[in-house]
Amino acid sequence: MTCQHMKFEASCKVARLEDSGRFMLEARVRCTECGTPFQFLGLPPGLNLEGATVSIDGLEANIAICPQGQRPNPMQGLMGYELKGFN
Repeated sequence: MTCQHMKFEASCKVARLEDSGRFMLEARVRCTECGTPFQFLGLPPGLNLEGATVSIDGLEANIAICPQGQRPNPMQGLMGYELKGFN
């Protein structure tokens, strides 16, 4: 019988990039019932200190973060948002 992936474990850590003074959130997700890791969709592979990327295998999301108030709020002045992947 195939696993239905009903229970998950998410792990994350914060990487402090000392030479640049920047921070990255590194996140992974897996099914706790069968151990299958999940891939992140819609993110480009690589490293972006100003946004979000994914590892080459798609299993780790890397998201640029900063302490609140150190950068302008990206949501300020947002007029709308877009939904993708819904048919």
